[in-house]
Amino acid sequence: MKSYRIIEPSSEEELEKYYQLRYEILRKPWNQPVTSTRDEWEKISIHMLMLDENGEGVATGRLQLYNNREGQIRSMAVRTDLQGKGLGTEIIRYIEQKANEKKLDYLILDARENAIHFYEKHGYFVISDSYMLFGVIRHFRMKKNL
Repeated sequence: MKSYRIIEPSSEEELEKYYQLRYEILRKPWNQPVTSTRDEWEKISIHMLMLDENGEGVATGRLQLYNNREGQIRSMAVRTDLQGKGLGTEIIRYIEQKANEKKLDYLILDARENAIHFYEKHGYFVISDSYMLFGVIRHFRMKKNL
């Protein structure tokens, strides 16, 4: 059985793996530029990178902190060949642990339509439509009280 560990990337090498995996899963399939992977919230977010036993990035997640009550889950990505094996669940648990440590009241996220069931299994519920990414990927705003 493979073993995985979650880190909060800090070295240049770890950050490169983190941003590259985010790009490969969340942007490249829609022919978006590498620069679209980063935004103005990067510096006030907690980043998570899951590594396999060879030190390769296999999943990512990000807790974007807005204030002392609210956080947002962003940049959830699991390598395509490993989806459905529980790695996303581990990232969610890690994010929620960090949110609890920060004493946040709730988390929100914008889920792609095909990921709604995944988040519902983890206690999130749809509160509204959100936006259409790249004109083709419908998102829904979801929330979970902590």
